[in-house]
Amino acid sequence: MLPATERRRTDLTTRGFAFLADEPHNRSVGEGPTPTEYLLMALASCTAQTLRQYVDYKYDTAGDITVEIDYHEPAYDGAERYLQRTITLSEEPDPDDLKVMHDIAEKSPVTLLIQFAWSVRTEFVGPR
Repeated sequence: MLPATERRRTDLTTRGFAFLADEPHNRSVGEGPTPTEYLLMALASCTAQTLRQYVDYKYDTAGDITVEIDYHEPAYDGAERYLQRTITLSEEPDPDDLKVMHDIAEKSPVTLLIQFAWSVRTEFVGPR
């Protein structure tokens, strides 16, 4: 809900959980993530959870999974707008398993949902 007394701060609820979204204004950081940041966090979280389900099934332990999402705005007319997803694993998987994990990441529910609007490019990087 965006009350008449607010300009940008929006209260959100789902399944009994409460959140807020806000847009920075006049150089403030705002009171919460922007709607776009929520979308990017949803993609990162869904990717990590989907991969965790696979690695928990396949291995005893697979270490940490870190997912970073960067939004790339077109630099010129005709350039593609896309999301760059970088997945870092703390353990080095077998190359065949990495291919399967890449395919799984591409089929995570939020990825499938947003691919109608944006291209999502996925890259795995080695342990840090």
